[in-house]
Amino acid sequence: MKDAHSRWELLNQIRKEKFDNILPVAMRDNNIDMWIHVMREGNPDPLNIDLGGDNGYFVFTDRGGSRIERAVLGGYEEDLELLGVYDIFTSQDQLHSFVSERDPKQIAVNMSDWISVSDGLSYTGFQRLIKALGDDYSERIVSAEMVITDFRTRRVQVEIDVYAKICEVARQLLERALSNEVITPGETSLEDVGWWMEDQLSELGMSSTFDLATLMIIHSDKASKEEFSSRNYIIQRGDLMQYDYGINHMNFGTDFKRVAYVLNDDETSVPSGIQFGWDKALEAREVIKPNIRVGQTAAETLEKIGKALEDAGFEYFPLTVDPMLGGGPSLGPKENQEYPGKTEVMIDCHCVGNTGNSEVATGPSIAGFRKDRAHLVIKENNLFAFEFMAYTPNPDWDGWKVRFNIEDDAIVTKKGVEWLYPPNERILLIK
Repeated sequence: MKDAHSRWELLNQIRKEKFDNILPVAMRDNNIDMWIHVMREGNPDPLNIDLGGDNGYFVFTDRGGSRIERAVLGGYEEDLELLGVYDIFTSQDQLHSFVSERDPKQIAVNMSDWISVSDGLSYTGFQRLIKALGDDYSERIVSAEMVITDFRTRRVQVEIDVYAKICEVARQLLERALSNEVITPGETSLEDVGWWMEDQLSELGMSSTFDLATLMIIHSDKASKEEFSSRNYIIQRGDLMQYDYGINHMNFGTDFKRVAYVLNDDETSVPSGIQFGWDKALEAREVIKPNIRVGQTAAETLEKIGKALEDAGFEYFPLTVDPMLGGGPSLGPKENQEYPGKTEVMIDCHCVGNTGNSEVATGPSIAGFRKDRAHLVIKENNLFAFEFMAYTPNPDWDGWKVRFNIEDDAIVTKKGVEWLYPPNERILLIK
């Protein structure tokens, strides 16, 4: 996927298949007979790669039949013709006559107070649009947020194949980063690992989702939280850590984690208390997995997961605040706690795909603090980050909990959740 021509061909194949197979469904399921996506050169739009251009009115009209008519008014015709996916090219000043000839009942436009991916239209662009359309057609404008959501989250096979390959690149890099190839205890800093990852991606012609992302220390035998929270922290023996990383490439973004432990001189395996917490987390994953199904809303799915976890002997902790902003249970021991105690589990199975950033990606999010996407139905071939957190009391830490945030990217098919690459099964060891 490093070759520029191959990337161009793959991206265009995705456009063709999505315009042919996904766009009609996305528009008709949302009762939209015209979608106008406004873009302006110099003001990058989230869908410029999806649509293949960055200037003009990209107009999609349902005129019946199996195919949606595709037109570009004002774009760079010569470049767009090379794509082979558009039918009509004309100037922007033809917009009113073009729309009036088709007389749509609802005109979906890229503006939204809900999701940024559907909100690329600027205020000035909107004023120009309504002036060009006139009063009659301006009154028919609605948000394109659901059309765009369905268009992006419904996947064709070539998208799934490309995404799986990018995920596998990310997996291999993450697991190499959390090894003695990169980390020498007592010498390597958290920032050193981040720069190593950036160098690898640069050689591959890729970029990272989270800029200079560094490791996070979950627990250290030797250092305080104040010490290991610094990017300059030198990794020590007895450190338990996780790496949350994502790759941007080919209009896709990954987002998943790996966990590692740095062995002390007298150790050959992970301490038993930590390993027990890890094993409980993987048990929870097997409880969560069968409850994520096509046809359910994110809210319905979250409710089913919570009940299943409680039935399986876990303590379900509903998240109302993003864990990155302080949501979740205390790491401290509970009063009168007896080992092993119950593992507390929180869910954040969020949308992912065209971006690794869960806050801007389209699609359903199975997380209590993402209420704006709770109503969305899980569609077939939905890509998502299978993410949850498990807190398990550790007797080696006087009952304080070991916290594992387990995350892998996956797909929901008619069969249920399927992995796109080998998921996280073990704590990686650094000698």
